[in-house]
Amino acid sequence: MKESIREEEVLKIIKDYGKVSRLKLAEVFGLTSARISKVTKILLEKNIIVETAVGESSGGRPPVYLSINNEKFKDILGINLTSNRIMYITIGKINGDIVKRKKISLDMLKPEKREDTLKVIDGVVSDEIKENPNIGAISIIITGSVDEEKGMSIMSPHYKLKNPKIVEYFERKYDLPVLLENDVRAMALVEKQIGGCRDIENFVVFNLGDGIGSASCIGKKIYKGHNSMAGEAGHIVINTNSIRKCSCGKRGCLEAESSEIAVIKKITSEIKIGKYSILKDVLKEKDNLTIKDVLFGVKKRDFLVIQVMTEAMEYIARGLNILISVLDPEKIVLVGEIFSSKFLMDTLKFELNKISLELNKYSIEPTRLGEELYFYSPIAVVVENIFENKSFTKKYTKD
Repeated sequence: MKESIREEEVLKIIKDYGKVSRLKLAEVFGLTSARISKVTKILLEKNIIVETAVGESSGGRPPVYLSINNEKFKDILGINLTSNRIMYITIGKINGDIVKRKKISLDMLKPEKREDTLKVIDGVVSDEIKENPNIGAISIIITGSVDEEKGMSIMSPHYKLKNPKIVEYFERKYDLPVLLENDVRAMALVEKQIGGCRDIENFVVFNLGDGIGSASCIGKKIYKGHNSMAGEAGHIVINTNSIRKCSCGKRGCLEAESSEIAVIKKITSEIKIGKYSILKDVLKEKDNLTIKDVLFGVKKRDFLVIQVMTEAMEYIARGLNILISVLDPEKIVLVGEIFSSKFLMDTLKFELNKISLELNKYSIEPTRLGEELYFYSPIAVVVENIFENKSFTKKYTKD
């Protein structure tokens, strides 16, 4: 039993390093080279790892590097459902390489096809497996509260799920291992693995789209909470005097005040009661505004748009200040089109500086990954779980 555990621990370190010598492994675990060689020999015989390169000699025998054998693992099919109702479809490898990227707007589907999100996902999974029989695992990302251990969607206000037992449904139907994760927690894994937080132990990812959510990494581990609901920053009540109702049923939530939908609704309603804005003609022509229209209004310094967005930044600053005070992160990564505006970023930082403690030292910046964040999220969840989640690893590595 002890050796089995040691194998998993060795595999985790090899995965984290990418390639590593036996000498380095012995150093990491505080074991003899003979003990490490015994474990790595078993892993080589199982074909889970391979010898990939020879390093430079420092006087003795040159070190041989070990790495995970990517050929041992089949392809990963990733499905990522964002709060903006865009489905990102990815086929990737365990080493992080992505071989296929595709995205679908669910709002463009016929109404009857939108009735049950599970059926929409199922249709995509079925089509992709027919095209690529080498798929060996499915990774699904969805908004809202997720219990990844039970494989269930607890609450997803942006999607209709008649059967929340997502993992059970797909594992039973396709006989493949399935992982389920919350969208922002998956983003945090991406930032940790390939983004701007690779060398940072404590950070927060704050995502703003049609909804608002956050994820916290503490000591290089994603914090999930007792009920797997940590990170619901959008449902912090930020304005106790508000009449705006949130999707969760409460009033004055950060999501109801500052999400993309919220600011668009505010600007639209103000224009309709007669307030001037350069977006009036846009609204008349298209019958609805988008976040790109709002950002155009910010760029042109439209008074109404600036007024609404400044208030939104003030509320976001209040929400972030709560996270900063409780978690004391080294870095905050912001995700969302709103944060592409330098004016809005400067406004947010100004509002944060007014209310945060001077002792709290942190950096705050938008993600640098763009859409890659959404495509890579399902792959990141598999990379995190391999050799950590015993049940998933056993199913994924079966011959």
